[in-house]
Amino acid sequence: MLEFLNLPQHSLKSLIVNPAEEYILNYKGPQKELMAFLHQHFLNRGLQARLSYGLPFYYGKKWVCYLKTNKDASLDLSFTRANQFEDPSGLLESRGRRQISSLCLSPDDDLPMEAIDAILDAALYLDRGKRS
Repeated sequence: MLEFLNLPQHSLKSLIVNPAEEYILNYKGPQKELMAFLHQHFLNRGLQARLSYGLPFYYGKKWVCYLKTNKDASLDLSFTRANQFEDPSGLLESRGRRQISSLCLSPDDDLPMEAIDAILDAALYLDRGKRS
């Protein structure tokens, strides 16, 4: 799926552009391939990656989302301003948080890309200065 994950370690160093990518490339858990896929997807959507609080965050004008691994081998895709836009998929969970809502993803399941893109569209619309 992601050919760069299978390159020899010395070749990977030349591909590392920033600490967020380094974090993903050095991650040892089962979520690595899923993180790498989402990372590339977010870059293709025009977001920039930065490592903040030890996690890969994705920025437009402000924080849009971040990736956080869980001990149960799942991955949280969290949207930092989810309280300010409507979740078009209905899949985001706030878990008692006021601003952040997450989508819990498993590396073993099919990705709900249509839902991820719909949520990302709403978050990007907000980031560009508009409310959904």
